[in-house]
Amino acid sequence: MWCYRRLLKVPWAEKKNNRGIIQMVNAGKRLLQQLMKQKLGYAGNIMRGSSGPLLQLSQEVKIEGKRGQRRPRWNWMDDVKEWPGSTSYGDTKRKAENREE
Repeated sequence: MWCYRRLLKVPWAEKKNNRGIIQMVNAGKRLLQQLMKQKLGYAGNIMRGSSGPLLQLSQEVKIEGKRGQRRPRWNWMDDVKEWPGSTSYGDTKRKAENREE
């Protein structure tokens, strides 16, 4: 509960019970689930090509070059590949062809 209070920036002097804190955390989880659903739906539209060929091309293009030595950037497609449990872009694209998946 202490961690939840810190994450939500609830001061210790504020008299909030644990139920209220848990409700605030669950509201954040629902918001994340809604965000995931919308993002995956938009990604599916792009992958199926219904948004136009330019958007589809922008997701499939590979930029040449070398980045410095640091942590790799997390990009938009990394979430789209990870959330449905895909391992590659091709697998994600095959799943996008079926709207229910």
